[in-house]
Amino acid sequence: MLRRVVSSPGGWVVSRVLAQALEFGGWVLLARRLGTGGVGVLAVASIVARMLGLVGDWGAAFRGPRDVVMAGRDSDLVRALVWRRQVVSSALATAMALAVVVGGEPAVLPIVLTVVARGGGRDWIALGESRRVAAALPLLIQGAVIVAAASFASSIAAGALAIGAGQLAGLAASVRLNPVRSGRTLRRVAVDSWYLVAGLADQVLVSSDTVLIVIIQTSVEAGVYNSVYRFPLAWLTIVGLCTAAAVPMVADAVASRRLAPGVAHRRADLTALLGALVTIPVGAVSLLLVVPVFGADFGSGRGALLVLFIAAGVTTASAPYRVLYTAFASDRRVAIATSGAAGLNVLANLAVIGRWGIEGAATTTLLSQIAMFAFFAVWSRRARHPRRAVPSLAISG
Repeated sequence: MLRRVVSSPGGWVVSRVLAQALEFGGWVLLARRLGTGGVGVLAVASIVARMLGLVGDWGAAFRGPRDVVMAGRDSDLVRALVWRRQVVSSALATAMALAVVVGGEPAVLPIVLTVVARGGGRDWIALGESRRVAAALPLLIQGAVIVAAASFASSIAAGALAIGAGQLAGLAASVRLNPVRSGRTLRRVAVDSWYLVAGLADQVLVSSDTVLIVIIQTSVEAGVYNSVYRFPLAWLTIVGLCTAAAVPMVADAVASRRLAPGVAHRRADLTALLGALVTIPVGAVSLLLVVPVFGADFGSGRGALLVLFIAAGVTTASAPYRVLYTAFASDRRVAIATSGAAGLNVLANLAVIGRWGIEGAATTTLLSQIAMFAFFAVWSRRARHPRRAVPSLAISG
């Protein structure tokens, strides 16, 4: 019964949320056992490792399930993507390890395994093949190991070891569940990096405003903004997981002609509207929870939170179109569009934060998400025309 539930798209999303909750629980335990100073050292190392891991992933989180559906697990494209990710993540992990040792923080060395795990994990292969139990299990194992090991951590080194052990356990399970043939010819197979660029640009959209608030305003305002931002980011995490689950399903349905492209686009219109409407009560509850959760000092962030949730509603509305775009359209164009939105977002933040503070930063986020919604929605309107519909995958962008 449990296996049947997890193997459904909704069950996979819930399992991913549970895995993140387990890892969050591990960090709570580390914070309680090591204090703010100790957990702060681990947090900085973990953030760096996750950013390097994003590069090592080489966009597989976005394109991987689609490539598996359209080309197959044993195709040269998928095997080359696996090989490229291993090479890049290993190089980045080595560089981080050297930097950690030279920088005098050898205690956090096990966290470097986060880079290897992000670039070597193959859950996206299982997701592309609709083996959702196999796609969910590695991250659940990772979270469980981190929680268990964190319960005994009494030093920074032990905390880093807990995080590294969890990453290694998840990676081992992921590789074991998704074997891929290797081969020397993979060096000559082109694997573009457009979705890597898009992923990095997304990170800029999410984090640049907080950084700039620290620089232009004060760390207090940045703390308020970053804290209230947790609510819409939690919601968008769920939206992102639903999008990831939907891409291989839609790609397979259209490729096998079980779903006509025109019908898929019309369903996207309805889903976009429903998604935006569902965001309204989520945002309303979040506004009420700001003070009870964070305290009275964070009440000043409710104005920014309102704007951020409007932006989250726009992002949610764009998700159905993003599913279709990821499955069938140009990787290069979405990378350029996302990079352009990120660049304009940074420039806008520089212009408005000094005068309008965190509300100005939230407004730039809203405008950026409106621009991305327009990009996806206009593409959908054009693509659903019989002469312009895209029935097959544009692998190379």
